[in-house]
Amino acid sequence: MEARWERAVQKRQVLFLCVFLGVSWASAEQLQYFVDEETERGTFVANLANDLGLELGELSSREARIISDQNIRFVLLNQLTGDLILNEKLDREELCSSTEPCVLPFQLLLEKPFQIYHAALQVRDINDHSPVFLDREIPLKILESTTPGTTFLLERAQDSDVGTNTLSNYTISPNAYFHINVHDGGEETIFPELVLNQMLDREEIPEFTLTLTALDGGSPCRSGTTQVRILVLDTNDNAPEFLQSLYKVQVPENTPLGSLVAAVSARDLDMGSYGQIAYTFFYATERILRTFQINSTSGNLHLKGELNYEAIQSYSLTIQAKDGGGLSGKCIVVVEVTDINDNSPEILMSSLTSSVAENSPEKVIAVFRIRDKDSGNNGKTVCSIQDDLPFVLKPSVENFYTLVTEGPLDRESNTDYNITITVTDLGTPRLKTQHNITLQVSDVNDNAPAFSQASYTMYVPENNSPALHIGTVRATDSDSGANAQLTYSLLPPHDPHLALASLVSINADNGQLFALRALDYEALQAFEFRVGAADRGSPALSSQALVRVLVLDANDNAPFVLYPLQNASAPCTELLPRAAEPGYLLTKVVAVDRDSGQNAWLSFQLLKATEPGLFGVWPHNGEVRTARLLSERDAPRHRLLLLVKDNGEPPQSASVTLHVLLVDGFSQPYLPPPEVARQPAQPDALTLYLVIALASVSSLFLFSLLLFVALRLCRRTRPASLPGGSVPEGRFPGHLLDVSGAGTLSHSYQYEDTRGLYNSAETSSQDATPPGTMEESRKLICRQRQVLFIFFLLELSLVGVAQPRHYSLVEEKEGRSFVTNLLKDLDLEQGGLSRRGARVISKGNKLHLQLDQESGDLLLNEKPDREELCGHTEPCVLHFQVLLDNPLDIFQAELQVIDINDHSPAFLDKEIILKISESSLPGTSFPLKNAQDMDVGENSIDNYLISSNSYFHVLTCKRSNGKKYPELVLDRALDREEEAELRLILIAQDGSSPPRSGTTDVHVEVVDINDNAPQFEQLFYRVQFPEDSPVGFLVVTVSATDKDIGINGEISYSLFQASYDISKTFSIHPLTGEVRLKEQLDFERTQSYEVNIEARDAGSFSGKCTILTQVVDVNDNAPEITMSAFTSPVLENSLETMVAVFSVSDLDSGENGKISCYIQDDLPFFLKSSAENFYTLLTEKPLDRESRAEYNITITVTDLGTPRLKTQHNITVQVSDVNDNAPAFSQASYTMYVPENNSPALHIGTVRATDSDSGANAQLTYSLLPPHDPHLALASLVSINADNGQLFALRALDYEALQAFEFRVGAADRGSPALSSQALVRVLVLDANDNAPFVLYPLQNASAPCTELLPRAAEPGYLLTKVVAVDRDSGQNAWLSFQLLKATEPGLFGVWPHNGEVRTARLLSERDAPRHRLLLLVKDNGEPPQSASVTLHVLLVDGFSQPYLPPPEVARQPAQPDALTLYLVIALASVSSLFLFSLLLFVALRLCRRTRPASLPGGSVPEGRFLGQLLDVSGAGTLSHSYQYEVCLAGDSGAGEFKVLKPILPNFQGHSPVP
Repeated sequence: MEARWERAVQKRQVLFLCVFLGVSWASAEQLQYFVDEETERGTFVANLANDLGLELGELSSREARIISDQNIRFVLLNQLTGDLILNEKLDREELCSSTEPCVLPFQLLLEKPFQIYHAALQVRDINDHSPVFLDREIPLKILESTTPGTTFLLERAQDSDVGTNTLSNYTISPNAYFHINVHDGGEETIFPELVLNQMLDREEIPEFTLTLTALDGGSPCRSGTTQVRILVLDTNDNAPEFLQSLYKVQVPENTPLGSLVAAVSARDLDMGSYGQIAYTFFYATERILRTFQINSTSGNLHLKGELNYEAIQSYSLTIQAKDGGGLSGKCIVVVEVTDINDNSPEILMSSLTSSVAENSPEKVIAVFRIRDKDSGNNGKTVCSIQDDLPFVLKPSVENFYTLVTEGPLDRESNTDYNITITVTDLGTPRLKTQHNITLQVSDVNDNAPAFSQASYTMYVPENNSPALHIGTVRATDSDSGANAQLTYSLLPPHDPHLALASLVSINADNGQLFALRALDYEALQAFEFRVGAADRGSPALSSQALVRVLVLDANDNAPFVLYPLQNASAPCTELLPRAAEPGYLLTKVVAVDRDSGQNAWLSFQLLKATEPGLFGVWPHNGEVRTARLLSERDAPRHRLLLLVKDNGEPPQSASVTLHVLLVDGFSQPYLPPPEVARQPAQPDALTLYLVIALASVSSLFLFSLLLFVALRLCRRTRPASLPGGSVPEGRFPGHLLDVSGAGTLSHSYQYEDTRGLYNSAETSSQDATPPGTMEESRKLICRQRQVLFIFFLLELSLVGVAQPRHYSLVEEKEGRSFVTNLLKDLDLEQGGLSRRGARVISKGNKLHLQLDQESGDLLLNEKPDREELCGHTEPCVLHFQVLLDNPLDIFQAELQVIDINDHSPAFLDKEIILKISESSLPGTSFPLKNAQDMDVGENSIDNYLISSNSYFHVLTCKRSNGKKYPELVLDRALDREEEAELRLILIAQDGSSPPRSGTTDVHVEVVDINDNAPQFEQLFYRVQFPEDSPVGFLVVTVSATDKDIGINGEISYSLFQASYDISKTFSIHPLTGEVRLKEQLDFERTQSYEVNIEARDAGSFSGKCTILTQVVDVNDNAPEITMSAFTSPVLENSLETMVAVFSVSDLDSGENGKISCYIQDDLPFFLKSSAENFYTLLTEKPLDRESRAEYNITITVTDLGTPRLKTQHNITVQVSDVNDNAPAFSQASYTMYVPENNSPALHIGTVRATDSDSGANAQLTYSLLPPHDPHLALASLVSINADNGQLFALRALDYEALQAFEFRVGAADRGSPALSSQALVRVLVLDANDNAPFVLYPLQNASAPCTELLPRAAEPGYLLTKVVAVDRDSGQNAWLSFQLLKATEPGLFGVWPHNGEVRTARLLSERDAPRHRLLLLVKDNGEPPQSASVTLHVLLVDGFSQPYLPPPEVARQPAQPDALTLYLVIALASVSSLFLFSLLLFVALRLCRRTRPASLPGGSVPEGRFLGQLLDVSGAGTLSHSYQYEVCLAGDSGAGEFKVLKPILPNFQGHSPVP
C-alpha cells in the first residue's frame, strides 16, 4: 500500500512539472487570426496543428478542445486534421458594437498532459448597414417672420458600420427656401443644419415637406432618408367670428341631463394657437351656470341641470369665442322651454279630522285643495276616492274638495279607515297623486264582556299551600280602551253554607283564582261558584261564568286496624291446633283507610315471627295461614308482627301484633280432620266461562257509561245561561254526591231550552223605544241631510261666481300689522267668524296671515320680504282663502306685496379679471359681468360708471330681456413693456332716489406677444460622476431665460439630436432643465457622453447648449467564473483526479480588476493556478463514498477593489460506489408470535437488512437458510419474500403439536462480488381455546352410571364426592370452574366452583326424596369458553348397610271446590245487577224529565229527602257509610274465613235541608 502511495506522489510531481512547463510555453505566444464578418459557417480559418507544431493525431489523443471566456463556441476544432473552422456566421455589430478593432479571444485546452494555448480572432467590418434616422419624420416649426440666414439644427442619422463605411455627407431635396450645411460634431460625427434662404409666407405656403438624405463612405455607397416637415407659424391678427349672431332653440322641459341644446360655431383665419377657439359663457348668472354647460372646444351647448317650465320659460345666453391670442367674438342663444306633463297634481290639506265617534251622523272629515303646476290639459285634474268606503267627495270652486261621511260608522266592524285620495291630471301621459288619510273610529261601550268558557273545572290537591294558584278565567270585550278594560269578581254562592270568601279569591285584573287555605278531601271533595267580569265603560256591562273546583285526594291518613283490636291490657290470642295442615287459616286482619282511590288500597306483610317460615300472610286480604306442618320442635307460643300499608305516595302504614298459642285440639270448637297436602287444582271450565261472562258484562257496562257521559257533554254545548246571566242550579246541594254510578260527574246538571226566554227578553229590551218613534226620527234625519246638501251647493255656487278680494301692503311691514277686517268684508255679525270656525288657508299651508276670530281683523303673521316671497316676479301677489265650517263656505282673496328699495346692487365676483393683448386696436369693446339687484322696477340697476383712467371708458348696454350690462371700451393702444396691468373700479347704480350702488374691481392684464428667443447661461457644461450613480441621479441643471412672459416666456427643455444611447441613458425635465440618469451607467462600455440640449418657447424660437460628461469607474462588477471542464462523478478509492478547469475574469480596471481565488479548507480538494487566470481543481487523496457520497464545493473569487466584491460558484461532485460493504440486519435475532389454527399464508413478521452501498450494490435479496434440525420441515412451515423480507406461515399451526421453532434467514446484495449476512428467527405458537374439558371422575358411562351414597344423618357441608377434569389447552384456557346446573332437590347440594367438591348444603329431612340426580357443568376460562357436563346419582341411606325407604303415602282426597269460582260468580252477579240498575235509573230519569215543564223560573231544587244514591260528603272521613263487622268462626267452614255482614246505612233524613 505504501509503495502505491509513493508511486502516486511521484506521478503527481511529474504531472505538475509538465503542467507548469506547458503553461509557461503557452503564455509566451498568442495566435492571431482574421475573418470578415458575415462569412459563411464552416469557413476554414487556420490549422492549429501546423501553427503549434503538433503532430497529426496528437490533438485527438490529448483530448484537445476550444474554450472561451463566455463559453461561446464561434469556432470549431477538427481533432483529426487540426483545422479551425467557423461555427456560425459572425456579425461584428452584434459582437462588438462600435468598438474597433473587434477581437474575440479563445483558448486551446490539452488535457493529457494539461496545456493551454491562447489565441484571438479579429472580425473585420464590411459595409452591410445603411444610415438610419431614428424618426421617420422631423417636425420643424418656423415663424413666417423669421429672417433669412437663420439656421436650424436637424437630427443626425445612425450607422452601425465603422471606419470608412460610416456617415460622410447629408443632402436635401431641391427647393427655393432652404439648403443644408454639414456640421462637424467631433469624435467622427457630423450633423445636418437647415439654412433659410428667403422669407416665408404662411398664407402662400403654410407648410413644406422636404427629404433629408444621409450618405456613408462605403463602396458602393449606402444611404438613408427621412422627411422634414416644416410648419410655417402664423401671427395672431384675426378675431373669431360666429356664423350667427343670434341662435333660437326650443327645448322640452323633460330633456335629460347631458342632452345637446344647441351647437354654436365660430371661425378664426389664424392658425396654431391663435386659431384655436375656446367657447365660454360670457358673464352668465348663477342660474344659467347651474342649468347649462358648453364644450370649450366644440361649442356644443349641453343641459347641465333640470329645466322647469313652471319656474322659467326662457333663457338668454351670451357665448364668447376666444382664440389663443386673446381676441374674442360673441353671440346670443335664446332657449325657450316648452311645457310637458311632468308635474303630478298636488293635494294641499286645509282641514283634517283624525278621529270620529261611531254611530255619529254625517260629519266633515277633511277639506283640501288640489293644484297642478302644468298648463293647459296638463293642469286639469280629476279627484276620487275608493268606491267601497262610506265616504263621499264634494267639489267646490278653485279646486277645493270636502270629504264627508255617508252615514254612521261602526267601530266593531271596522276600527279605522285608510282613505286614499287620488288626483289624476288630463295630460299625456296622465300623472296621478295619492294622499292617504287614516281615520280612527272612536269607541262607544255597546258590547258586554264574554267569557272564553261557560264553565271552568279546576283541580286542587288537598293539603295545598295557602294562596295556591288553581286556575284562570278569561273574558274578552270587543270594545276598546276603558270600555274593554275588565274587572273580575266572585259572585255570592247559591249555597249559604259554603264559606266561599274563606276558600278562594280572584285577581280583579287578570282573573287568576287562588286557594286561600289548605283543603281537606275528607271534609270537602268539591264545590262550585260563579265569577263575574265587568268593563269600565259608562254604563258598565258585565257577564258571569261557573267555576267548579274538585279537591284531589292525598295520602294523608294511615290505615286503621279494625281486627284484631290493639289493646295493650288484653292482647288478642289466637289458638292453633298442632295438627293443622299447611294453609290453615289462623285469623284475618281487617283494616280500613280514610283515603280514597289507590291511597286506600291496603297490603299486608309479615314483618317478624317467632318461628320464621311457619306462618304467612296474604298481601291483599290479610289472611294469616300456616306455611308448613307443625313439628314437635316448634315452640308452643308464637308472636307475629304484621304491617298494614296503603298504596299512596309516600305510603302510610300501621302494625298489628298477633299472639298464637299451639294446642293439641279445641275443647269446644269443631276441628276438621287432618287432610293430606292438597294438590294444585286443575283448571275448571266453569271458572273460564265465569271470567268471560264477567269481562263481557263489565265491558258492556263501561261502554254504556262512556256513552252516557258523551251525551251529557254534547248537551253542554247548548246555551248554559239565561239572558240575565243566571244558570239553573242542580237538583242537589253542593255537598251531595251522586254515588249511583251513573256517570263520572259527581253532580247532575240540567240544561233547558231558553231560546224562548231570550226572545222575550230581547223584545222587552226594545220596548223602551217605540217603533213609531224610531221611524219618525229616521225620516227627520233624512230631511235634515237633504236641506244641508241644498244649502251646501248654494253656498258653493255663490263662492264660485265671486271674484277674489284684493288687498295690498308694502314689504318689510312689521308683524301683527292690520290688513283688513273680514267681518265687514264678508258682511258677518260680531262673533260670526268664531261660531263658524273660520280660518285662513294658503298655498302650501304657509301662514303669512292670521285671523282674530272675535274682532275679525286680518293681521300679518310675520314681516313680509317681497324678494324672498316672489323673487324677480312682478307684481308679487299672495293668494289665500277664508274657510268657514258651519256651514261650509270658502272665500278667495289675494294680497299684493309692494317693493321698496331695500337692496343695493351687488356684483357676484369681487374682482373681474380681463386679459387684453397689447396688439388690440383702440375702439375695441369688452363686455363685463353685470351686477345683481333683488329690487324690481325703478329700484333696479340703471347705470354703470368706471374710475378715471387714460385707457378705457364704460358704456351701459341693455339686453333683450331689459337687463343692463357694462361694456369696457379701449381708448388708446396698450404697451405691456410700459404698463403690464391696470386696476379699475366698476360702479353699478340703481334708479331710486337717493340711488344705491355697488362696486367691483376690474383687473386688466396686458397680454404679451412672442418676440424674444430663449438664451442659456452657459454654452458648455462639464460634469463628472461615478458609474454607480442611481437611476434618477441629477447630472446637471441647465438654465435658459426668455424676456417674454406668459406662454411666450414658458421654456421647455429637450434633448437635441440625441443618439439612441443618449436617449436611453439621459432624460431632461422639460420645465426645470434637470438632466437625470435614465438607466444605469457602465464605465466598461462607455466612458464619456456629449449631450446637446435645446430650450424652446411656446413659439418658434429656441436656444442650444452642450453637456460634456465623464464617467468615473467604480468597483461595480463582481468577478466572473467560466467553467471550461468538469468531471462528475468521481470513483471512490481512486488516486488524484482532475475535477474541473475554469477561468476567472473581472470587467473592472485597476485594483478593481485584480482577483484572488480559493475553496473551502475542510474538503479533500485543492486549486492549482496557471497563466491568464486559469485554475484546475484536483483531489488531494482517494475518496470514500460511504463516509461521504457527494461534495458541495464553493469556488470563491474576490477582487481587490473597494468595496470588495466576490463571486461564488457551487459545484456538486458525486462519488461513485464500489461494493465494499456487506448487508447488516437491524437485529441479530427476531421473535415472532403466531396464533394456533392460523389461516395459511398468514403474514407473521418482517426481517430487515440495510447496505451502506448504493445502486445495485445496495439491492438485497432475502432467503431461508437450511435449519440445523433435520426433522424440522421448514419449507412446509414458513416462506419469505425475497424482495422485502416478509415471513408467511404456509399452513395452520397446532400449539399442542408444535409450540416453537427457529431458523435462520440470509440477505445478499447484488454487487460483484456479492456480499451477504444472516439472522436468527424464533417463532412462538400462541395457544387458542380449541379443546373442551375432559371429566376424569366420575366416569361417564351410560350403561353403568355412578351412584354416590349419602347418609341421612350427614351434616351440612358433608363431602359427597369430587369431580375431577382436565383441559389440553394451557394458560387461562385450562383454568376450570364447576357449576351445579340441575338437582332433584334444589338447595340440598352445592358444588365448589374451583375444586369440583360436591357437598351438602343443609340437614336432610324425612321429606327429602331417597334418590337424587345432579347435573354439573365443567367450563374452562377461554374465549369463547368450552364446557362439558357430568351427571351424579345420589342415594340416601340411613347407614351404609341398607338404603332408606320412605313410608307409604296416604291416598289423596278429592280437591275441594275452589274459592275463585265463588268469587267470580259473586262479581258477575254484582256487575250485572249494577249495570241493570243503572240502565233502569237512566230510563226513569229520562221519562221523569219529559213530564216536567220546559223550564223552571227560579231554578229551585225540590225539597224533601234525597234520593237513595246520594251521600253526604260534607262530614269528615273518606267512608260515607258506617260499616260494622261481626266476626263469627263457623265450625263447619272448610276455609276458616271471616264472614263480614252487610253494612248498616245511617239515616240521611237528618242531613236534608230544613224547609
